[in-house]
Amino acid sequence: MKTQILSLFFGLFTLINYAQTSKTTESLNEGTIDQQFEYLLKKSGNYKQYKVVEKNLIYRFKKHVNDSLLKQKENILNLKNQIQKQQDAYATLENKLAETELNLKNVTASKETIKFFGIPLKRARYKAIIGIIIAVLFFALLYFVYMFRNANAVTKKTLSDYAELEDEYNKSRTRALEREQVLNRRLQDEINKQKKT
Repeated sequence: MKTQILSLFFGLFTLINYAQTSKTTESLNEGTIDQQFEYLLKKSGNYKQYKVVEKNLIYRFKKHVNDSLLKQKENILNLKNQIQKQQDAYATLENKLAETELNLKNVTASKETIKFFGIPLKRARYKAIIGIIIAVLFFALLYFVYMFRNANAVTKKTLSDYAELEDEYNKSRTRALEREQVLNRRLQDEINKQKKT
């Protein structure tokens, strides 16, 4: 009977120990490292000034700590990779921005300069030159219109004087012809008189 009680006691002890181990295992599998460590300290026994901890709990806790550290290292590595990618993207964007600013500066400069007979001029200078050219051409046009009108008036007067002169010349010629005819008749009459006498 003692053996039965001992067996029963041993079975009960094993069952309680198993229940505590499974509960500890569950608690060590949950929560943060700090919570697991606190649980480990709570479940450990005391011996004088020392804490007595079961080996399987320490190994399990060590595994959890190592897993957490490994996971944190992976997170740090991933974060470093992300930071590097973002820095590369930032550098690329800065290069593109610098290139865009340079293109914008070139486009603005090309808009501000105009080639005039192959000479690059600023827009304001180009406008001034074109304005001067237009003013000179306008005054030249006015001058030539004035000269044309004067020349046209002189031409009309000359043509009018020429017409009058031609008319006078024709009248004078007609008179001269008439005189000549009259003189020729007189001469003929005189010749005829002379022949008769």
